[in-house]
Amino acid sequence: MCGIFGYIGDSNAPTIIHQGLKRLEYRGYDSWGISILQNGNIKTIKDIGHIPETIGKRFVSNIGIGHTRWATHGGVTITNAHPHFSTDRRFVVAQNGIVENYTSLKKKLEEKGYIFKTEVDTEVIVKLVENELSNGKDIQEALIESFTNLEGRNTVILLDSKSNEILAIRNGSPLILGIDKTEIYLASDPLAFNQFTQNVVEINNGELILIKDSNYKIYSIEKKKYIERKPKKVNFSDMNVDKGGYSHHMIKEIIEQQHTILKATQYTQKELAPLIDRLKRSRNIYTIGAGTASFAGDQIAYYLRTIAHKSAISIKSYEAQSYLNIINSKDSVIAVSQSGETADTLEAVEILKKNGVHISSIINMPSSTLSRLSDTSFMSNAGSEICVASTKVFTSQISFGYLLAKSLIGEFTSAKKELSLLSTNLERYFTKKLLKQIEDISKILKNHEHFFILGKGQNYHIAQEGALKVKEISYKHFEGFAAGELKHGVIALIEKETPVISIISKDMNYKDLISATYEVKARKALTIGVGDRKFQKEKCFDYFIPVANSNELKAISNVIPFQLISFYLAKTLGNNIDKPRNLAKSVTVK
Repeated sequence: MCGIFGYIGDSNAPTIIHQGLKRLEYRGYDSWGISILQNGNIKTIKDIGHIPETIGKRFVSNIGIGHTRWATHGGVTITNAHPHFSTDRRFVVAQNGIVENYTSLKKKLEEKGYIFKTEVDTEVIVKLVENELSNGKDIQEALIESFTNLEGRNTVILLDSKSNEILAIRNGSPLILGIDKTEIYLASDPLAFNQFTQNVVEINNGELILIKDSNYKIYSIEKKKYIERKPKKVNFSDMNVDKGGYSHHMIKEIIEQQHTILKATQYTQKELAPLIDRLKRSRNIYTIGAGTASFAGDQIAYYLRTIAHKSAISIKSYEAQSYLNIINSKDSVIAVSQSGETADTLEAVEILKKNGVHISSIINMPSSTLSRLSDTSFMSNAGSEICVASTKVFTSQISFGYLLAKSLIGEFTSAKKELSLLSTNLERYFTKKLLKQIEDISKILKNHEHFFILGKGQNYHIAQEGALKVKEISYKHFEGFAAGELKHGVIALIEKETPVISIISKDMNYKDLISATYEVKARKALTIGVGDRKFQKEKCFDYFIPVANSNELKAISNVIPFQLISFYLAKTLGNNIDKPRNLAKSVTVK
């Protein structure tokens, strides 16, 4: 989940790398480091915590690498921060991934006399390269040989002072090249350099990239030969990283949903036709994702079942193993991911792909691994989402799922009208009065630790996603349940003043939600309703948060208050809203 950045060009490398790392910081912000080559020597600066707004003008160079860390092995210390030096300080290495056989490799190297100074698995890679160099190999051969000894999903970048070059190898964890005349950028995510160029070269697993003197070469480790691959232009529109006048990225991204649900569904019937035809012929449709993307997949499967009457099953990518042997070429899989680089999702998709399963994907990042693995791929078009907690991408993905389900039954046009109606209503929804109301409720919730969210039918998965959103940023214990589970154990957890939030919509389930709310109120719970305005006078609610009017898209209307509660509760508590503790946006390790 770490971020990697490399640069060679005519500009000052430390400045460019610093800018790139700031854009990659959502991938991890436990520590950071920059190494550059100056007068034949490698100079390194690194520290723990967030990357500062400026690093000053300590170094001048045209070549260097950088890293922002999400800790896996070893504590958050300056010593453990990347990049890591070789013993003779000839080269430095940074890594994204986990060396799964780290312990056994370290033991063998220690037996050879190598001394380890850090707690990180990356140092094993450094020592392996040192060992290969001592056996007479050049730096490229040494890195390749070392890399073949690693188990797990790893991407490694190396800066060598002797050859004045950057080398990197990709396996699992993402890596992409950006080209602009004499400027070459190498990063975990095109967002890191899209302000400089839209010309990219995709790097596949098992490939080494060598950058020297503003030129690049790609080498296939398996085929043992160089590969010719020219840049292609990728549209990075809307991939900006500024706050647009808002206090935080999160509130900006929540409010942007009034527009992003339309951008996510701007596809024509002709563009959807191949996938629609495939889904019509499929025995079963499986959605797969992790975290918020898994709840998006749950909601998409719900639409496919209830609207299109298809056999649709949602599975968590990190628990997909038991499904892999029953999904075959008669089925279709829709993979959901914000980054397109989620490790658990990619691992499952790779197996399914080998089994001949048709893969479609819904992603928000151009040129991702998942898009390349997919038979058909659709962009969420939500623009850059900088806050670690996903908001607008979630609603963009379920909006696309809704359009897909309606199109399967020939109601493409009515789906577009419904999406347009909700977009218009959301423009009117984000008033100062509404935001103040939610902020005031969040202040009341501040002193509580345990919260429960009840939903049913179309709101069941919204209860789960709503709970995830609030716990991610507030660090409070929120749990989302199907309302029917209340009497099967959950009600035993209800004590005096326990906050219980009920999601209630104008549908066949509303009486069940009102009944459940009265049951917890009888146990002296603090009750909050989220839903259509017609229910705000129900006496079972101590507080009520109205939602934007919609017909079939209650899921989007109802999830937004939880996003806002998450924001205002975290703000009241003084938490870091855009970069919550222990989390990273792109989960590229298992």
